[in-house]
Amino acid sequence: MLVISVAAVASPLLSLVSTQGVPGSTVNVAINYSTDTNLTGIQFDLLFNTNDLQWGPPIRGNALSDQFLGTNLIAPGQFRILAISFVDTPISNGVFVYMPFTIATNAPDHDEPLTFTNVSATDAAAEAVTLPTTNGVLAVIVPPRISGITPTNGGVMHLALTGSPGRNYIIQAATNLTTPQWLSFSNVLSGGNPVFDDATISNVPVRLYRALVVP
Repeated sequence: MLVISVAAVASPLLSLVSTQGVPGSTVNVAINYSTDTNLTGIQFDLLFNTNDLQWGPPIRGNALSDQFLGTNLIAPGQFRILAISFVDTPISNGVFVYMPFTIATNAPDHDEPLTFTNVSATDAAAEAVTLPTTNGVLAVIVPPRISGITPTNGGVMHLALTGSPGRNYIIQAATNLTTPQWLSFSNVLSGGNPVFDDATISNVPVRLYRALVVP
């Protein structure tokens, strides 16, 4: 009996890596490419919300070698990216491009969808190849703030936070700002206005607090 083994070929995939940033910051959003297929040219449009995001020139990723990288703003909120090799060099697995987005300083806490459209790809024979995509989000994270610290009867310190509904937070504590060693000090807190009581301050001369967003 003759047994022939055929290796499975992975379908190509273009995927946007979801990430997060705070208002006023610039975030490099990675667009990954993975495949066992020798594609030499890929083009797509990326849709985004211009109310809260401002684009920057895309940065070549390690998936590209000698490929020409062309970019163009097709319309507000629609950015086109093209990578093609004129000597039929396949695009490698890895980061296709990094797309920089600057988040508006007044952007609210929310998830910004980033969506692929008008996707096309070709191989070395100039044949069209189907290229599936996975969209992602750029989560705009408004940092929480500690809105109140109040000592209570019995040596308990009461902390009130101002955050955003749907986000999770954790309190960290340190004993100095010169060489702070921030340690997580609470369970995960949820909601727009969570509270936390610290009942371990009786023997601590100084305690500093901060609140962080957690996934």
